[in-house]
Amino acid sequence: MFETIKNSFLPSPAQHRRYVITSGDGDSLRRLLRLESLLDRAVLGSVAGGDKARVGTRDMFTIPRARRVHQPFWTAPFTSLVTGVGAVKALSTVPRSRKGEGYKWPNVIVTNGPGTGFVVALVAYILKLLAVVPQDGCKVVYVESWARINSLSLTGKMFYWSGIAEVFGVQHRQLCDKYEGVVYVGEVGAAKGARMG
Repeated sequence: MFETIKNSFLPSPAQHRRYVITSGDGDSLRRLLRLESLLDRAVLGSVAGGDKARVGTRDMFTIPRARRVHQPFWTAPFTSLVTGVGAVKALSTVPRSRKGEGYKWPNVIVTNGPGTGFVVALVAYILKLLAVVPQDGCKVVYVESWARINSLSLTGKMFYWSGIAEVFGVQHRQLCDKYEGVVYVGEVGAAKGARMG
């Protein structure tokens, strides 16, 4: 997911990025901090006078994990429900830096594989069904893990069969040829360089 953001980032002062990370995921937190530092440096280096406001704003929410490794499947609905409550808060909280500017719901949700990402997307889908979120808000983009070459992950299968993602991307042509309606996005995890200017 971080490579997807890095490779498609176009600076805009009107942009707000909200990262949702599961509790205990120190690796994602480190990668997030590295990514944001890279975005800051790239924009500051390309803008006369170093206008950091061009990067936009960002914040982060930590929510409980939907299912831990080796957790029995029969307990997953309960932990997923707790995750869903955290997802509602993460999706509906107005950024402190954007109060009064019309930032109520995310425009796009990008996720890449963990079950928690599916729960967040499902919550957004339900909120749209209930007309709490505008139909043009909370669009879901799912990018299957680069490690999945011949078959979809469990989360990928849930996204594929539920159809709750507006865009379903894969990083290997074999998967694109195998599953109707998926989009080949290239090997994001293996990408070199970034478009940041």
